[in-house]
Amino acid sequence: MTGFYSRKREVAESGMRRSARHGVRVLADIQLNDRAALLHQQDTLTQFGELALRSDDLDEILIEACRLVGEGLHTELAKVMQMQADGATLLVRAGVGWKPGVVGQMTIKVVDGTSEGYALKSGEPMVSPDIATETRFRYPPFLIENGVRAVANVAIIGSQGRQPFGLLQVDSREPRQFTSENISFLRSYANLLAAAVDRLRVIGEVRDAEAELRMALEAGELGSWKLDLASGQVSHTARAMQIFGYADPTQAWNYDIFLTRVLPEDRERVDAIFRTAVNTGAEWSFECRIYRVDDGALCWIEAKGKFGGGRMGQPPTHGIGILADITARKAAEEDLRHTNEVLEARVVDRTHDLTEANALLRAAAKENERVEDALRQSHKMEAVGQLTGGLAHDFNNMLAAISGSLEMIRMRAAQGRTADLDRYVETALASTNRATALTHRLLAFSRRQTLDPKTADLNTLIAGMTDLYRRTVGPSIQIETELADGLWPTLCDPNQLDNALLNLVINARDAMPDGGHLLIRTANADLNGVRATPGDGFPDPVSGGEYVTVTVDDTGTGMVPEVLGRAFDPFFTTKPLGQGTGLGLSMTHGFVQQSGGQVYLRSAPGQGTTVSIYLPRYLGAMDEAAQAATMAGTPARSSGSVVLLVEDEAPLRMIIVDVLSDLGFTVLEAGDGRSGLRIVESGVRIDLMVTDVGLPGGMNGRQLADVAQQRRPDLKVLFITGYAEGAMVGKSLLDRGMQVMTKPFAVEAFAARVQGMVVH
Repeated sequence: MTGFYSRKREVAESGMRRSARHGVRVLADIQLNDRAALLHQQDTLTQFGELALRSDDLDEILIEACRLVGEGLHTELAKVMQMQADGATLLVRAGVGWKPGVVGQMTIKVVDGTSEGYALKSGEPMVSPDIATETRFRYPPFLIENGVRAVANVAIIGSQGRQPFGLLQVDSREPRQFTSENISFLRSYANLLAAAVDRLRVIGEVRDAEAELRMALEAGELGSWKLDLASGQVSHTARAMQIFGYADPTQAWNYDIFLTRVLPEDRERVDAIFRTAVNTGAEWSFECRIYRVDDGALCWIEAKGKFGGGRMGQPPTHGIGILADITARKAAEEDLRHTNEVLEARVVDRTHDLTEANALLRAAAKENERVEDALRQSHKMEAVGQLTGGLAHDFNNMLAAISGSLEMIRMRAAQGRTADLDRYVETALASTNRATALTHRLLAFSRRQTLDPKTADLNTLIAGMTDLYRRTVGPSIQIETELADGLWPTLCDPNQLDNALLNLVINARDAMPDGGHLLIRTANADLNGVRATPGDGFPDPVSGGEYVTVTVDDTGTGMVPEVLGRAFDPFFTTKPLGQGTGLGLSMTHGFVQQSGGQVYLRSAPGQGTTVSIYLPRYLGAMDEAAQAATMAGTPARSSGSVVLLVEDEAPLRMIIVDVLSDLGFTVLEAGDGRSGLRIVESGVRIDLMVTDVGLPGGMNGRQLADVAQQRRPDLKVLFITGYAEGAMVGKSLLDRGMQVMTKPFAVEAFAARVQGMVVH
């Protein structure tokens, strides 16, 4: 038994020794294979490194990189994916082993959840041994279509400050564990590829810069040169030699030859500048004259350069610079200098002539000014003559009718024939009204008339005047009105607006002697933002704001530009002497401007005329009490009320006292402001004060009214005025309890106004 077990142990030990020897041989074989793989990979890297340094063709480098990396890692597939300009898309730029339609066409988005996005964002290699069981990433369909099972990729880094060039990726159609040595090899390969890409980029930038430099030199007709200080030899461009007159651009050239071409008078200066620059390394430039080689012509050149190359405080080794032919520029400068000298001489000669001419011009200007003053005065006198001629004719007719009617009344009354006195009274009143209207026109164009502004509805006003318009124009002219809905109210003197519109209607009638069509329309208008000028139909610059407009359109003869340009001038008229004073449009313009509005006029021969009145929109409530106070009709008698009348014109004061007495008022009289104030301060009862505006004695009617209302806050005041100074009442809104009437006025209208103010 002992021998059996001994043999058995020997057999076992012998088997173990054989197994150990076999294991050593297997391990040795594996180590030999690994060393062979490493050597093969190193050889592959060496081959690619040589290609990357030798080739300037990026496509060739990328394709060869894919081929060699596939061989080095024994994979069927490899590719280089290049990052596109958007920084989010990879293009398969090069590859081996892929089906058609992949290389140069297929793109991959760099997003989270992809192996490509992981490798680029983390900067670390990415390995998937089997994508069929991979749960970290999703893969593009073209990988599956090409049978890919295992993937390993690394980033191809960019140079400093640049994004990665892309990814280097190897793919296997079989599941595979890529070792750390495989990944190191792949990473080294990607780094070599990155260096090759960056080298080509730098080469391209240098070539581009050199091309741009050549283009710039050629565009500026500049030559360039480089001087080797050790040998004294100069390399140069063809243009540099052309400037010196050499036909052969390969002509040998050095600094000493250059100096021989410089004009002797400039040579010492040029050499001093050059040698100082060599010693200091500073930039330098100079201009000098040279003799050309080919024809001996004298030319001007400009040279600029800089020396450098010396290290650690050593002298410079070379210099570079540019050269330009400035002969034409120097010639132009000389011509300019000569021209300036000639001009200076001419200026000296002309200064004396101009001094004398200026003296003559000043004398002529004074004479022209005198003539223009005389001409303006002549025009004024002509206008005044035209005005006074028309006014004298009209006023004489009116005065004749008034005085004749009064004489007939006196004669018939003396004879006891009172039956037909009414017609003489009516004639005198009609002439008085005509004189009143003419006076208002004169005050309106001068913008000094007294206005009694009230809130007004233009639609109501025009509707009430339409019958009068029709009677005025006659049956041959058709009148039509277009009154806008929702028309804004305005604040103006209704009576003056009536007069202005009636005047426009009369002008339209006179422009349509054979009949026609007249349109009166109203509207709301917003002129905010309008930048019209007088040439656009407004005689004055337009003020922005909200306005109510009334427009009169006719189909008449229209106006030629010369007449249109003077239509608003006072005294200007195209009618014969005695048939118009030329105050119509001037009156309208003055009234509208005094009311804060504007006037628009457009006309052309054969196209009729359009006149628009713009009055400011009134944002307050309608003044019904003021409107009611102006209603016509003789009021009932009043008893017990006391009126203080302040009027310096005795005859008029007498008539007003009689009117008020007939109405049942007790009347207190004063002939000036001081007398009226004494009555106010006496404490006597006063229900209404009627006062003229223009009073003698140093206190006018407005001043009297202001003081009286301070003493008696509830005192009502009615201003009566027939003079231009009365306009001061209407410069702003009247205070509460104040109204105004313009002389001359109808007795019935005056009585109604007084009765209305006392009652209300």
